[in-house]
Amino acid sequence: MELCRKTDGLVRKPPIPDGPVVTVVFGGDEGGPDVGLVRAHVPPGGGMPAHSHGGSDVVLTVVTGRIRVADAGESVDVEPGDSLLVRKDETVSLTNPGDAPAEVLVAAGPTDFLAGMRDWPEQSAG
Repeated sequence: MELCRKTDGLVRKPPIPDGPVVTVVFGGDEGGPDVGLVRAHVPPGGGMPAHSHGGSDVVLTVVTGRIRVADAGESVDVEPGDSLLVRKDETVSLTNPGDAPAEVLVAAGPTDFLAGMRDWPEQSAG
């Protein structure tokens, strides 16, 4: 059993304007678990351009705010309590269309996608 407190985790930010600040809670490290978890803080108007998840299936669950996830043919709004499955072969973009930050829990398995996040630049937790 492994406990990660709210203030624990590896805080990173992708090298793009208005990108989310993510905290890698579990996964993506050598010898780590086969499933990983990330907390993402997506600022209003921010997000991620079209991307794939590097061999990982991911489940996004919105805690607060809302996000919009789009692929080539469809766009869905994900609101608090909603969960969205993005399969490893899908390319999607993610935005926060609201005027408040969105907090999203992202589970990934296998953890290949999270290993890439660990290489993003460090970010202060504040």
